[in-house]
Amino acid sequence: MAKAAVHFDAETIALMKVALDEAWNRLPPKLQATMLKTTLAERILKSAIEGERNRERLRDAALRDLAA
Repeated sequence: MAKAAVHFDAETIALMKVALDEAWNRLPPKLQATMLKTTLAERILKSAIEGERNRERLRDAALRDLAA
């Protein structure tokens, strides 16, 4: 079964971008060197698809379960 397409408005896209940048900037350099930013983006997208629109919670979802 094909997944339904998900569309985000411009405000939500901007919110996700800020959350991604914040999450990336919170990573220590060692993790930034070994992790792809797309991994964080995928986590933010997953939360947004589930309905999350709070920037802090989107950011925290991206960082969840990462070794600091």
